[in-house]
Amino acid sequence: MTLSYVLMQNLRRNPLRSVLTTVAFALPMAVFVAAISLVVGLIQIGQSAAKELRLAVHHKTTITNSLPEGTRRKIEGLDPQGRRLRAVCGMRWFGGRVPNTQNTLTSLASDVDTFCEVHQDAGLTPDEEQAWLRERTACVVGRIPAEKHGWKVGDRVTLESTVPPYLSLEFRVIKIMTEASRANYFYFRRDYLVESMNQVGIEDSRCNIFWVKCRTPEDLRTLQRDIDAEFANTPDETKSEDENAFGANFVQALGDIPSLMQAMAVVVVIVVALVAANTMMMSVRERARELAVFKAIGFHSRRIFAIVIGESMMLALIGALLGVVPTAALLTMFPVRRLGFVPLASLEVSPIAVVGSIGIALLVGLLAGFWPAYQALRLRTVDALRYLA
Repeated sequence: MTLSYVLMQNLRRNPLRSVLTTVAFALPMAVFVAAISLVVGLIQIGQSAAKELRLAVHHKTTITNSLPEGTRRKIEGLDPQGRRLRAVCGMRWFGGRVPNTQNTLTSLASDVDTFCEVHQDAGLTPDEEQAWLRERTACVVGRIPAEKHGWKVGDRVTLESTVPPYLSLEFRVIKIMTEASRANYFYFRRDYLVESMNQVGIEDSRCNIFWVKCRTPEDLRTLQRDIDAEFANTPDETKSEDENAFGANFVQALGDIPSLMQAMAVVVVIVVALVAANTMMMSVRERARELAVFKAIGFHSRRIFAIVIGESMMLALIGALLGVVPTAALLTMFPVRRLGFVPLASLEVSPIAVVGSIGIALLVGLLAGFWPAYQALRLRTVDALRYLA
């Protein structure tokens, strides 16, 4: 009688309980994979942003208050030789949306001459950079809106602004960005926006934010201090933040998502452990006489211990696979980033989450089965048969 045979017979002994136990493992493990994948995605985006050495300079009160176009020249004047900063790129919020849709794209009008330098992670090739400089209607699109609307390089697309003066502009896609940190953005040339506004009688070249590309981490810190000091006690006081801090403001506006996901993952593990422990204690209690018979016919105590532990870990493994595999498949086939919810744009299946969930399930199975297995190990054959006869 092999160990695998005994384990399979034990699982078939009470099919309903075995199914319910595996489901109790599967659902929390599915939540665990999604939660940890989101946290890992946000961490990776943060690490990628930190490498870019960018400062976000915006109005001290709120980003909706714009800054004069001349702010760029004043920032560049803090380092005329370019020893600390590489380039400054002004951007203005457009708030465009595709006609006959409701979702607003993260669409930004950018300085044409410095966009490629400041946002090198957009991944423009030399030919694409030339197209950006040459074509007034050029736009660079992240893969999320491109996938959602079926856009391809060379397509003509139209966006309607959701903020005054409510323009409708046509663009030509020259690049689809695949980098995770840029995947939800839509960039186009600011001079095109300014010209279009002038045509309707509006002269406004202000920017909502200026991105400052620095040369070293130390330069980033010193420029952050110097820029805010330059504009202190003026009508246009600034607040300079590194890119991670700037992005965190938007994520935290929706709640502390990483901490929430981590807390949820911990709760999931605790729930699974309690369910598994309760199941195994009931199973061992019901099979005490059977285990006593095993001992009576010559099964060593260590083998009895292995049977109970093995059953607990097998239930945990089956349940984890039933939760992890469908979740990973669904997130791959139907990515939630298409929903347009920015924090979820980072949600892709993380190998770390998949391997971690299976490892945690096995560990929970081991811990949940240890005490029942220890009780079975200490079970005295005569006492068990007398009590249950």
